[in-house]
Amino acid sequence: MSSESKIRLAILFGLVMVVIGTSGYSTIEDWGLWDSFYMTIITLSTVGFKEVNELSSGGRIFTIFLIIFGAFNAAFVLTAGVQFVLQGQLEEILGKRKMEKKVHKLKDHIILCGFGRVGGQVAEEFARRGSDFVIIEKGEGMVAEARKRGFYLLEGNAADDDMLKEAGISRAKAIVSTLPDDSDNVYLALTARQLNPDLFIIARAETMLAKKKLRRAGADKVICPHELGGAQMALATLMPNVVDFLQLASVVPGGERLSIEEIAIRDGGELTGKSIIEGAIKRNYDTIVVGLRKLTGEVMFNPSGETVMEDGDILIVLGESNNLERLAKDLA
Repeated sequence: MSSESKIRLAILFGLVMVVIGTSGYSTIEDWGLWDSFYMTIITLSTVGFKEVNELSSGGRIFTIFLIIFGAFNAAFVLTAGVQFVLQGQLEEILGKRKMEKKVHKLKDHIILCGFGRVGGQVAEEFARRGSDFVIIEKGEGMVAEARKRGFYLLEGNAADDDMLKEAGISRAKAIVSTLPDDSDNVYLALTARQLNPDLFIIARAETMLAKKKLRRAGADKVICPHELGGAQMALATLMPNVVDFLQLASVVPGGERLSIEEIAIRDGGELTGKSIIEGAIKRNYDTIVVGLRKLTGEVMFNPSGETVMEDGDILIVLGESNNLERLAKDLA
């Protein structure tokens, strides 16, 4: 039986004893309900106050049994309470250690700093795409919410060197900073770049000045949520059909999702050395190649069918999630 159940049982037993004690004194001593209730409470609690009225022999025997049961119940409640506290602390300690062991096994993962409104959306998208990531958050409410959703989480200050090392920054491929304060994001970018020079850093900014500072601090990408929101509102006003199409790339009726993914052409893969037409990506996977990034860094928008795909190239493809997953799996 859990300590929580024991406490509930002890409370129920105490209430039953109060009812029995009140009824017993009322019957044996012919007292009123209030006097009987008061005598029951001071007896069960063993406070030792003076008796309400002189007790008869039967009343004294009844009181002895009430004292015994009251002491037993008090000890039971105390034991269950201590067990509940210790068990909670033990579970918290073991939970943290278990989480630390899981995080230590991660490699080429993403570190997400902050689990607020922006960070929560980022985490949901990472989870939907099956990406390995760990969250660093110190706010109690957000920590509880992240744990409730089953995300890997470390509780603490994301800008702390030891916390970043614990999150495996030396093994991570990227870090996303969604902290609400620009100065915290700048400091975090500087710290992360120092700890891992090859890390891909994405940071949130609230002002143009912060955007410039984050670039200088080492951030590879800087995102301004209010700029994105404002641009979308303007597009929804001026070009509603374009916005409808962009929304289609997120969710389509029937529960199927359209996504834009990047898929690498790997050494010795099926598509290496073939043109886009020869690869039959559209026919075999019902996906559209909307872009191609060459190993040299050149980005080609809407490449022609004769474009040859080479090792290290990155395909930007649009299609339903299940088809994209199948394409990625076949090329892996």
